[in-house]
Amino acid sequence: MIRKAALLTLLTALLASPAGMAGTAVAAPPGRVAAAAPADPLVVSEITPEVVRVGAAPITVSGTVSGTPGSSVRVAVRYSRGRPFASRAEMAAYLAEQGYATTNWSTRIQATPLDQSGKLPFRFTVTPGELGMPRPGVYPFEIEVTDAATGQRLGIERTFLTYAPKGEQIPKIKLAVALPIVDRPHRADDATFMDDDLSASLTSGRLASLLQTAQDTGGGVTWFVDPALLDDVRALSSGTRSVRGTRKNADQAAGQWLNGLRSALTDKTVVATPYADPDVAALVHHGLDKQAAASVQRGAALASELLGREIRGTTAWPAGGKIDRDAVDELAMSGVTSVLLSGDALPPRATGQNTVQDPTQNAQPVPPPAQTTPDGAARLDTVADNPLTALLADPTLSEVLGGNVSAPGAAMLARQRFLAETAMIAFEQQTSQTGQSGQFGQLGQNGQTSQTGQTGQGATAKTAVRTVIAAPESHLWTPDPAFVSGLLQAASSAPWLRMTSLDSVKPGRAGVPRGDLTYTEHDRQAELSRSYLATVRKLERKADAVATVTEEHTDVFHTAILRLSSASWRGDGKRALSFAGQVQKAIDDRIDDVSVLDTPRAVAGSNGQVPVSVANNLDKDIQIKIRVTSGSKSRLAIDAPGGVYVTPTTRILAGRSQLVNVPVIVRNEGGDASISVQLLTDGDEKYGSAVRVVVRATGYTGIALVIVGAAVVIMLAAVVMRILRRRSRKAFPFNGPENEDGPPAGRPGAVPAERTQSP
Repeated sequence: MIRKAALLTLLTALLASPAGMAGTAVAAPPGRVAAAAPADPLVVSEITPEVVRVGAAPITVSGTVSGTPGSSVRVAVRYSRGRPFASRAEMAAYLAEQGYATTNWSTRIQATPLDQSGKLPFRFTVTPGELGMPRPGVYPFEIEVTDAATGQRLGIERTFLTYAPKGEQIPKIKLAVALPIVDRPHRADDATFMDDDLSASLTSGRLASLLQTAQDTGGGVTWFVDPALLDDVRALSSGTRSVRGTRKNADQAAGQWLNGLRSALTDKTVVATPYADPDVAALVHHGLDKQAAASVQRGAALASELLGREIRGTTAWPAGGKIDRDAVDELAMSGVTSVLLSGDALPPRATGQNTVQDPTQNAQPVPPPAQTTPDGAARLDTVADNPLTALLADPTLSEVLGGNVSAPGAAMLARQRFLAETAMIAFEQQTSQTGQSGQFGQLGQNGQTSQTGQTGQGATAKTAVRTVIAAPESHLWTPDPAFVSGLLQAASSAPWLRMTSLDSVKPGRAGVPRGDLTYTEHDRQAELSRSYLATVRKLERKADAVATVTEEHTDVFHTAILRLSSASWRGDGKRALSFAGQVQKAIDDRIDDVSVLDTPRAVAGSNGQVPVSVANNLDKDIQIKIRVTSGSKSRLAIDAPGGVYVTPTTRILAGRSQLVNVPVIVRNEGGDASISVQLLTDGDEKYGSAVRVVVRATGYTGIALVIVGAAVVIMLAAVVMRILRRRSRKAFPFNGPENEDGPPAGRPGAVPAERTQSP
């Protein structure tokens, strides 16, 4: 019975097969998937050629089937004879298994058992004729493996075959590719590395892959380089460094990486990102516009210095490819002339002409016009005098370019899809030129091309060549150098593609009308948080005070503050706060080098002066003001208008101190009081915290004068009496010459000789 049932199933499958097909395997329903299938039952490693140019040339397909050792499988191909895709939307539906299915199939590997390791390498060929590819276009192509016993699908790979035969007129489009060389900051203040991750990344990690990618790719790519990364690498290679308090020697590998990057980018188009790739939208939304403008200016100057040639920073690439009007206006006012955005950030404007409806004409349904890919550049008006150019990266191409291709066979399939997507864009262009709709290459009724969907342009003989842009979705992408270089080489040789640099992309005169910038609540939530940026704002004010207190203004912490504004801190708040904490410590240490001595002071009387001393332990002269107020006004008042004493701007030499006498008035017989001493910059910004100085004040000046006066009188009287005594002794000596009368020596009444000497 079992044999009969199996035979009946096989006969049913054969009878159900389309006429003329070469396959003899059991047909498996497309939606059925074996529950026990292994994780990767099918790996397709080769489809060559990538672009089919000759109709009779074989297409080679190879790969590996994995499963249970000894089990038998079949390998088949599925396709749609004579039916190329009509639009990119159809291609997306095909990949997602949503409303598009292939119509034909052919078994290429009959029932074959897997070896003892559970593997079956396979290799077969097909021709465009066998697959029903009569004209140029993009065709579906599936490789499917089924269980030979049950007919269940074990695995399937959906891909595309692009047919562009030689001698045919293939429409052309331009392709601009943008690749970022960006990393998160590794230094907090300029002297402190927060980790050793940069060294590892440069030698064998993500940055090593980026360098290899830059070395392997040719022209036609626009490189976006973050000057903050180059700055960190230079600091890593130029001398000893502090890694969270530990001193480490210079990293020679860092210098080699930087030199290698300079060499790799020679004669290539390079754009400087704003310094540290800031979260421009978040900065503008939270009142830190100055930082956004400063990062643009700093970026181009530093990139030019470190790469040894002029690098422009007039193209901005916001985080996530999204931005709103406020941020665009700020960039425009900062000198930016173009912004690279995701294509869905500035979507085509919905019009009545492209609304899908079901109109009828002569009782025959007229299909809606095929949706086409708009040009990659558009005009973007701002508050600046001149509009910006919005460079719009195609979301699908960008996803493929920056995707993860580490899985076996993934790189080949991604390359096939990239070529197919760009080819479809080119065929869309030809379709719109000839006024065709529906499937590519088909004519309307009566043998004439349909002009359904034309918007007043008519069937022009020639239209401007469109440009499409591809850029990874994340600035912190991890490229596979072999995949990227192979993809770009394949794109360069594709007959419908012409590589171009990003700076050559300009809005066309016949561009598609677009709506306004889309910036959703989700985009806002992805920004750096309000609380974090409040911390950055406080640090910015303190850093500005440090910069302006020296006689020659020095932006000691300018770049450190810019690094705290990096978009790479999105989703990494804990690490960002640790960097901010180190920057705050460094700023406070610098501020403490200019200090007020808080030694207690004393003042006597109803008024007087309290000395205040300021020490400058910096290696530079400073210009500072001193503001003094009373902390105990009932006992001690400052003798100045409003009770506030402010010195003029005072210069204090490096390594020296300055003494200032503050006039005060003692009230209510004085007592212990205090004054508050606040240092100010020349621009009246606070420099550090106020210092409390204790002052002992007394109001007994009159009594003190009486006491001192009496003491002086007593002292003078004593001096007078002493002088008179000395004179009297000289006039009446007790012991004269021996022959004179007087008490003889040794007799009673004699005065010893030592008593007669004046003291």
